[in-house]
Amino acid sequence: MLTYFLNDLITEFDSLERRAHDPVDLVWNYSAPEDQEVVALLTSCLAYGRVELLKRATSQILAHLGPRPSQFLREVDHADLPVLLEGFVYRMSRGADVADLLAGISHQLKTHGSLENAYLQSHAATHLGRASDFVHAIRAGRIRPNVERGLRYLLPDPADGSTCKRLHLFFRWVARGPDTIDLGIWQSLKPADLIMPLDTHTSRLCRYIGLTSRSSVDGKMAEEVTNSLRQLDPIDPLRFDFALCHLGISRRCIHRRSPDHCPGCPIEAICTL
Repeated sequence: MLTYFLNDLITEFDSLERRAHDPVDLVWNYSAPEDQEVVALLTSCLAYGRVELLKRATSQILAHLGPRPSQFLREVDHADLPVLLEGFVYRMSRGADVADLLAGISHQLKTHGSLENAYLQSHAATHLGRASDFVHAIRAGRIRPNVERGLRYLLPDPADGSTCKRLHLFFRWVARGPDTIDLGIWQSLKPADLIMPLDTHTSRLCRYIGLTSRSSVDGKMAEEVTNSLRQLDPIDPLRFDFALCHLGISRRCIHRRSPDHCPGCPIEAICTL
């Protein structure tokens, strides 16, 4: 029954129209896979707060990287990055934080040729383990000698136990698809192995429809939700993520019973709110 209602939710959504209200929209401005993966990681790391504001902030950074961000980062002198981003501020993130992130990405591109190849350097047995190694590899290329709090926020480590929503969003973008939302440019990561990019709003929806019984929004909840979705679609469990997420982004769901919002919602019949 749950599959039936979630399929209805996907069918009802105009995903291409909603993409304009999603950070992934920025990634689709680039056609080369080597640029898409770089823009995807940068954009996902900044994907917190209001979508229009984060897209504006990310676009400011991308303007410095030019039409071929991957080539720019392969050639840039890391010492130039803090100067390039001096004065940049987006909520909790500062230019120095982004400079560290870009230096880390640059180091991996120069060493391994692509971010996918960097991901493949890990010998961990699971995707979560490889994701953790991927994070540490990028952090190791930072400019500042210590892993500052700002860089940790932009690029969290799954081993620390948080949901790592933005990191898992990046992996969804590059591994799923290609469709009108996700790009499907990585061949080494199967959609079946992805983890749900869970945040406060999506976690509530997942509780409302019985995908999790946990109350703490953490990595364990993300795994529980993902395992529930795998029972519905073992091959592509995250195909429901975009539509669920945009119930909140679009304000279709306001997380309380409302005669103005709930009637007609595709998942109202299974929602316990």
